[in-house]
Amino acid sequence: MKKIILVLTLLIATTSLYSQTRVAVLPFQNMDGNIDYNILCYDLQESLTTALIEADESGEEYYIVPADSVEMVLSELNLDPSNPQYKSDLWKAVQLLNIKKVVVGTFNKQSDKFLMNTYIYDVKMRMAYPNYQAKDIFKTREQILEAIPEIVSAIQPGLK
Repeated sequence: MKKIILVLTLLIATTSLYSQTRVAVLPFQNMDGNIDYNILCYDLQESLTTALIEADESGEEYYIVPADSVEMVLSELNLDPSNPQYKSDLWKAVQLLNIKKVVVGTFNKQSDKFLMNTYIYDVKMRMAYPNYQAKDIFKTREQILEAIPEIVSAIQPGLK
C-alpha cells in the first residue's frame, strides 16, 4: 500500500509540473556521529525546504518536493542520514523522486559550534554546482537554524 501511495504521489507531482525544475532537499548528514544531534538532520531539512519555497514568491522558478514525500521515499529505502553509507545510498532515493537537482548538506560539531556545508547537485551528472554552495557556516546549537537564510541566499540562484 505504501508503494502505491508513493508512486501515485510522485506521478501526480511529475505530471503537474513539467515546466519547473524539480528539486528535493534531503535531510542533512550528521558527520559528528553523536546521536543526540540526529534531530538536526530533519530540522535543517524542513527549515530549508520551507525557506526555499518561500523564497520563490511566484512559485514559477522551481518546485520543491515536500519534505514528507522525501521522507516517504527515504523510509521506503530504509535510508538514515546518520548512517555513514547515506551519501552513497541517497542516489537511489533521488532516482525515485524524479528530480533534476538535489540539495544535500552536512554538519559536524567542532568545539562549541556546528560547521555546516550545503550543496546543490545536478542529478544527471551527479556533480555539485561549484558556484552555488553554502560552505563553512558556523553556528551554536541554539543558533543553528539561523543559518537557513544564509544557505538560501547562497544556493537559491542555482535552483532555477
